[in-house]
Parts: sequence; C-alpha cells; structure tokens
Amino acid sequence: MSLLDKLKKIGHRETGIRDFCIQTIRFKKFLENARALLDLFADGREKVLGEYIFDRHYVVTLIDSVVDRLGRMVYDASVLVPESGEELYAAYDRHKLAARNLIGSTPSAADDAVDPEYRLLSDVLKWFQGTENTGNISVMEFMRQTFFHVIQGLESNDAMTRNQALFDKNGLHASDMGIYVIDLWKDALSPPSENRSIRDFNSIPLRHLFMDSGNGDLEKAGPKANQHTAAWVAAVSEYQLSLTTLKPNFRFRLETLASGYEPSDFIFIFAGPNAPLDKIIPDGFHVERTNYGQFAWSLSITAKTIEDTLMIIGRNLFDESVRRMQ
Repeated sequence: MSLLDKLKKIGHRETGIRDFCIQTIRFKKFLENARALLDLFADGREKVLGEYIFDRHYVVTLIDSVVDRLGRMVYDASVLVPESGEELYAAYDRHKLAARNLIGSTPSAADDAVDPEYRLLSDVLKWFQGTENTGNISVMEFMRQTFFHVIQGLESNDAMTRNQALFDKNGLHASDMGIYVIDLWKDALSPPSENRSIRDFNSIPLRHLFMDSGNGDLEKAGPKANQHTAAWVAAVSEYQLSLTTLKPNFRFRLETLASGYEPSDFIFIFAGPNAPLDKIIPDGFHVERTNYGQFAWSLSITAKTIEDTLMIIGRNLFDESVRRMQ
C-alpha cells in the first residue's frame, strides 16, 4: 500500500487538512503523469529527426504508453475535479479510439516510398501535437484542457476562501513570514497547535526558494505580511514544494520535485495570462502561452540547477517591484 493510500485511510478530527494534503499529493501525481507524456513525445520526435533504426513494435509500444499515461492523468484529474470527470473520460475514449485506428491503419499506395514504421510514427506525432483530419484535438491540446479544468477547480475563489479559513484555524501560518506552510505528511496526521517558523520544516526546495530573497537571512526573506493577510500557501515535504497564491486577481502556482534523481526531478509553473512571468523565471524554461494562462516547465534537471533556479524565482517572485505588478 502506498503512503497516499495509507493517508486516505487515516481518520482525524480535522479532515480538511488531511484532504488538502491528499489533494496536493494527487496533483503532484497528475504532473508526474503529464511529465511522462512529454518525455514520450520527445522520444518519438527524436526518433524521427535523428538517424535511428526502429521497428513497428517500438511505435505500437509508444502508442500504448501514451494511452496508458493519458488515462492515469485523466484519472488524477477526475479525482481532483470530479465534476469534470464525465467530460474528460469521454474525450479520453476518443483518443483511445484514435490510437486503435492508428495501429490498425494500412498504408496507401502513395506511401510506398516511406517505410511503414516511419509513416506510422509520423502519424503518431501528428496525433500528439497536430490536428487530425477528423478534427479531433491533439493529445497535447487535450492535456492543456485537462490542466485548465484542474486549475480552475483548485484555485477557485471558493477553494481559496475555504483553505484560508482552514489554515488560520489550524495554526499553519509561518510566524516569521506572511505565508501558510503545511507539512504534507505530518500535518495531515496531526495539525500543529501553534504557529511555526520556516526553519521548522525539513524541505530542500522550500529552503532554496527563500534563501536568496532576503540577502541570505531566512528570517527576513519572503513575503512581508502579518498572520491575517497571508497570500501564499507552501505545501512541502523533504523533496516536494507546492506553492500557490491566495490572491484573487493573481494566479500563480509552482510545483517542484527536488529529490536529486535527475530523470524524475522537475519544476512546473502555471501563471495567469497577465502575470509578469518573464520577470520571475530565469532562462531555460519551456514556456507556452494561452488565453487562459502561461505554462513553464523544466525537466530532467540537476539538483544544482533546481537549487539555483528556485533561488532566482524566490528572489524575483517576492521582489517589491515585481509584487507591485501582480
């Protein structure tokens, strides 16, 4: 049984904190499945662009892996925002059908000059990121839409108001900063009886986020606010950080895993369309902008790069001039 499953089975007088922690951990799983899909896309593109030899088995396995990971992502989304589950699963079923049609397709006479496995992989990449002739959206676009559903649910005004009341009630405010801090595993079992300091948390990414935002002095770092005006929530474990804002007119969410294992570590950011993202993140991120918001991510990065990047983000995010733009 996983830690998440165990946590779900634990009863406690304050179920709100436990549910928030479970939700945050589930969102991390959602991002991990999205990250795995991006890795699959990258591998397929690399095979087409490079001088690789592959067979039909590789392409079929790639299709199956995409369908599997996409299903896991949809499951995570339906747990996070149950009201969107029916719509998301209907779209997922269409992608499963598209995948089945790709595997069962036969080349036309015009394709005789192209090896069938290369033609099939080319069609798969169009399914990933292009628009099919049927007019169905690409897998990538479906991922974006799924993410929008999740973010809209997690960051609704009702959710922010409910969380703020819950955090105040349970003393989750960091007394040295205007921020709520939650230990994902400990606080889910037993919320603290009094406020704590940032120093009380054994979280590598949290420490680096605030390390350079106050001239190296953690007591002076970070957002300046009192207990009644906290505008940020940091949910943490030793290697995980989930930072989000409670400001109604400024959407920003940072998710990172900093375990030191490069193939699994990542930084993922979502920001509203008007957020000054270029003034917050350093170079090196893949950034996509939509009418709803901005996505930025960096995958397979070293522990040193994550540490340096979080220090820059923390310094920029809580810089007074940038805050005035929020």
